[in-house]
Amino acid sequence: AEAAAKVARSFRRLSNEKRANLLYSIASELEARREDIVACAHLETALPQARLEGEVGRTANQLRLFAEVVKSGSYHQAIFDTPNPERQPLPKPDIRRQQIAIGPVAVFGASNFPLAFSAAGGDTASALAAGCPVIVKGHTAHPGTSQIVAECIENALNKEDLPSAIFTLLQGNKRELGQALVTHPKIKAVGFTGSVSGGRALFNLAQQRPEPIPFYG
Repeated sequence: AEAAAKVARSFRRLSNEKRANLLYSIASELEARREDIVACAHLETALPQARLEGEVGRTANQLRLFAEVVKSGSYHQAIFDTPNPERQPLPKPDIRRQQIAIGPVAVFGASNFPLAFSAAGGDTASALAAGCPVIVKGHTAHPGTSQIVAECIENALNKEDLPSAIFTLLQGNKRELGQALVTHPKIKAVGFTGSVSGGRALFNLAQQRPEPIPFYG
């Protein structure tokens, strides 16, 4: 989390084109290792290979979709309210607003979607698109699959000459790991897909922090 926070500002300031290229590169890396990913996911989850093939494609398409959104620049939702010093009874000030990246995001992978809602799934794709470093808590149902996907993301970061701390995969089966992640002061938002009880417990932790953070569950 500390390492992610150190690169958060520079990642936020990255050009739209450069950030979009990262997402495209991750998608290409996933497709290049499709066979390895499907074989490992099938072994770990027993989901049909055809279903997993489709999920690889869906995951890559999600990344490319967010890349297109980044390229458009519309996600900034920039507003420029021009000043009017002659306005009565008070002058109108110059007001500007735009969305900026919130900082490092923790993402929890789902058990039943080892790809589309996991290490490089929609939560990770949207956070990276927004300019937020991501720390993924991999699901214990498919650790090998998550590791291969993480390697794809790491390769993409290397190819785009970006810091490795933009993405981190954590593996472990202790609740304390997830709790420590959600309560770490450098984590600024959480994305979670899973059980109601698990999500509620983490949501409560996120809201009980000295600085409460958004929890997308």
